[in-house]
Amino acid sequence: MKKKISLWVMGEKFELEMEEEFLEFVKEDLIKIQNPTPRDLLFFVLEKNKKDFETEKKLKSILEKLEKELN
Repeated sequence: MKKKISLWVMGEKFELEMEEEFLEFVKEDLIKIQNPTPRDLLFFVLEKNKKDFETEKKLKSILEKLEKELN
């Protein structure tokens, strides 16, 4: 089921419609970015990128292991 939400980010209002399950997944992040300080925003971006980087690295490792097993 889709939900509509309104939020303000850095003085600009956004109207978004997203799946309820995805909204629950990103809810904390949306709250964090509504009134960020530059420091908060910097660390938020770095934290997200680090998680993405680590996940990608793990996935590559798993794929490499699978490829070796298949060959």
